Amino acid sequence: MKKNRLKCAQLLMGVALLCGAGIAASSVPAAEAAGQGASPNKPNIIFILTDDLGYGDLAVTGHPYVQSPNIDRLANEGLQLEQAYAAASWCSPSRAAFMSGVYPAKEFNANKWILSADRPTLTSMLKEAGYAIAHFGKWHMGHKKGAPPPADYGIDENFGTQSTGAVWTDKEMKQKHHRERTAARYVDLSIDFMTRKKDQPFFINLWVHNTHAVLKPTPEQKAVYKDLEVSIDDFEFPLQREFLEFIAKHGNVQKAMRAYCADVTAVDKEIGRLLDSLAELGLEENTIVIFTSDNGPAPVLKIGDWDKIVPRFKKDPALMNCVGSAGPYRDRKFALHDGGIHVPFFIRWPAKIKPGIDRDTLFCGVDLMPTLAELVGAAAPKGIDGEDLSEAWLGTPQTREKTLLWSDNRKWLALRDRQWKAHLQGDTVRLYNLDEDLSESNDLAGTYPEVAEKYLKTLRQWKASIYPQRSGL
Repeated sequence: MKKNRLKCAQLLMGVALLCGAGIAASSVPAAEAAGQGASPNKPNIIFILTDDLGYGDLAVTGHPYVQSPNIDRLANEGLQLEQAYAAASWCSPSRAAFMSGVYPAKEFNANKWILSADRPTLTSMLKEAGYAIAHFGKWHMGHKKGAPPPADYGIDENFGTQSTGAVWTDKEMKQKHHRERTAARYVDLSIDFMTRKKDQPFFINLWVHNTHAVLKPTPEQKAVYKDLEVSIDDFEFPLQREFLEFIAKHGNVQKAMRAYCADVTAVDKEIGRLLDSLAELGLEENTIVIFTSDNGPAPVLKIGDWDKIVPRFKKDPALMNCVGSAGPYRDRKFALHDGGIHVPFFIRWPAKIKPGIDRDTLFCGVDLMPTLAELVGAAAPKGIDGEDLSEAWLGTPQTREKTLLWSDNRKWLALRDRQWKAHLQGDTVRLYNLDEDLSESNDLAGTYPEVAEKYLKTLRQWKASIYPQRSGL
């Protein structure tokens, strides 16, 4: 049965590509464009996930240079969750949490980067609820021999990278500026899919690559920022200025910033095409569009480390995605300070969500699955870590019932409970009040020993539960 589903998905993908994945929304007859397969109880859903985009990398979140009018429009027309987190500080486990509703430290096999298909996922849940399902873009949760095909996760059509499904050919990937043009292809495929599936509710994972790894924008993309002159003083927050000063000492911060901004604006342009097509197809009102990132911006790396990781960085460090902004937060990707896990999160659903900013509700990647389940009337699986926060999406801020937990390795664990953020590294607990200290600079463990002891106990229990053989506690 799984093999038959895979063959059907691949056949449908082949038809889509042969027919021209970039079908323009304007080419659809008006009578067809007026049709709507989704209902108020089963809206269409598009989940846009960016790669290594920092909290502060958009105009709407305070970047002094980035031009992101379409993403800004999405944010301003929808709900902005100011207290949103990824469930991990790097790509694969973060994506697995969005898909499973489970903390990745508990189940995700990080060594093999495989998301289990033996339990329900976001896509299989929605498939059971009657949705047509597509995944276009990065997968990164299993692409080696033996990993499950996309059909095993309830996905009807797929195309992208790091997957056992339909992927780019080696020839395509070797073409100049390949990565910088991938978002356009993924949006073409998304527009084609929603055009063909508009008579039934659909779900699309649109997971783009921009701002990840080596940046080589096309001449057209770079031209937008050809006159940009970077002044570190233009950045509001001290931690970001400090980081850019480090880059300026070891690389070309002007060139790096122009390339990075060009990458963000390039994906913003493609998202604009997607939003315009939704409107032209008559699907805008009853489509939930979600926008976020898988983790914080690329990490602090010393120049010597670049040589060890990717030799080409030595030739031109400015090509690395090294100038992304975490806004007011400390640290970056791979770290459990907020700079590594605090992400932009916007939801637009004109039919039911009023524009606004929720500054109170703590939302995490594991919450996506149960929240969408409630909104579309699907059955969320039992035993997941996420909570249904649909009331917050619909305008009433919610208080979590459970503490948020993170663990990307045995050496560093963290939690967030209302205003408190606690870290456990070794035997030492650190405590911060994020209502007053977004940069996690003032350790209050000595000032509030009872609070620190409470969270130390929680983190030790968390560590023992996920590393039972070698917890050392």
